[in-house]
Amino acid sequence: MLMMMRIVENTTERLVLKGTPGGALATLLGAAVVAATGWFAWVCVGEAGGYLQLIPLGFGSLMGVALFSVGLLTLAAGRVRLVLDRRTGDASYDVYSPVIDVGKPCSFRLEEIHSVAIERHEEARPHHDDHGAFPAKVCRARLRLRKPRRAIVLDETENGQERRVRAVAETVAGWLELEVTEQG
Repeated sequence: MLMMMRIVENTTERLVLKGTPGGALATLLGAAVVAATGWFAWVCVGEAGGYLQLIPLGFGSLMGVALFSVGLLTLAAGRVRLVLDRRTGDASYDVYSPVIDVGKPCSFRLEEIHSVAIERHEEARPHHDDHGAFPAKVCRARLRLRKPRRAIVLDETENGQERRVRAVAETVAGWLELEVTEQG
């Protein structure tokens, strides 16, 4: 799941980031499955004249509609928010997603922030031919906490857009007066 938070407030007292957890990929995939099964159904009925092939295509179309709905619901209602407040010394991470598990909300003190890290690694993605899996280069910026011991994803991308990830990491690290650490 790719997640992206944008900086919506950046003052000397507060830094606020908001975003949506994933959803776009599921929406696009669902729409593609519905379109493909619809086209194939049109070809089956038009050329072959057989209606029996429509039964499995109906199941495929229902799966596409389900994926599309999950993605659309996540895009419409899912939200993540990170608030860092210098006046109080507190921070909060709020998460709401009706479908996707994107972590638990938490509150913490600013002094419990360990670092801002940019991590790079490759993840195997399945491929639909005999060549097996292909690697996807993932780059993510995370806010690492000491207590509670966890990491909050600030931004994440696959196969590009690393400048965007770096910009978010550097802005958050600069506000916290920390250095960005590189991993991977």
